Amino acid sequence: MNSELIVYRKKSPAVKLAALRDTHKTSRHYRIIHSVFEGMCRSNLFQDINIVDNSDWLVSHQTEDQTFMDWSQSYRGVKSSKSVIYIQPIGVFTEHRSSLLVWLQRFCAAFYYGVTVQLLPAIPFEKIRCERRLNSSTKRYQLNARDIIEYLKQKRKANSLCTVAVTLVDLYPKDSWNYVFGLASLTNGVGVFSLARYSEHFYEIPTGKDTLESYEKWTVTPKLLWRACKVMSHELGHMFGIQHCVYFNCAMNGSNHLSESDRRVPNLCPICLRKLQEALKFDLTERYAAILNFCQGLVTKGAPLSEFEQFGTWLRKMLEFLEKQRYKTNVNKMEKI
Repeated sequence: MNSELIVYRKKSPAVKLAALRDTHKTSRHYRIIHSVFEGMCRSNLFQDINIVDNSDWLVSHQTEDQTFMDWSQSYRGVKSSKSVIYIQPIGVFTEHRSSLLVWLQRFCAAFYYGVTVQLLPAIPFEKIRCERRLNSSTKRYQLNARDIIEYLKQKRKANSLCTVAVTLVDLYPKDSWNYVFGLASLTNGVGVFSLARYSEHFYEIPTGKDTLESYEKWTVTPKLLWRACKVMSHELGHMFGIQHCVYFNCAMNGSNHLSESDRRVPNLCPICLRKLQEALKFDLTERYAAILNFCQGLVTKGAPLSEFEQFGTWLRKMLEFLEKQRYKTNVNKMEKI
């Protein structure tokens, strides 16, 4: 690896703390919340981004810093009339694969705590009428993600906070790109992501000509669910105006390839979490407890999901941190904004 090509520099503690501030906010409510997030930044619960090689996202993309104040000045806020996150499956989902969708719905409801999350009936590929192509490298079919975005924009429900489509088929955003894991429209509140490249079956060379239906024969594994939860929460984060994170190892980091996506943690860093908390007004302790409950439920209900065990351990540490900060007590005593 030629390290001279890597231009990303880790953000200093001072830069991270500055990214949390909003000089326009001075209320007691803001000061209390801000002190908790500052404590998170100073803790050892969040790690720096680790650049492994020159194919990583931050090496090949000029990603601008988005501070909390940058986000708050551009984000339009959540309207009371738009209160539901919709998950729209695309293609055929058998009973076995439908269980994956239910787990995704439950994870999304915990991650975006306080928002109603509804799972819509699957729609066939033909109904979307999007362009498709056969990838010259993988010899597998792909769907045009931009066409799916346009379809979702036209079909978006009146009470939709955002709508995210999920498919087992590989995606591409335009002819010049090889593939894309997912695509989202921040201004229209719609997005789509594919589980294709998160499955170990994807890199098996197809026998004979590939078809869209060949994706439907793949097995849903615990690792696939782990990856699906991470990519869905990432794409939905964009629909809340949160750009790719450059401060910590974070659920909102960009990724160019599967190994980089696997290195991405499932939790939001303090700066990205601050943005989401401002948007949804959830209690931090309640949200982390809900996500932990989700992880524990996977084990108690017999799902073989050891990938979530380490995340559960981290969540317990986070809840202990908030308890030491007396976060809940402080929030309960805050005056209304």
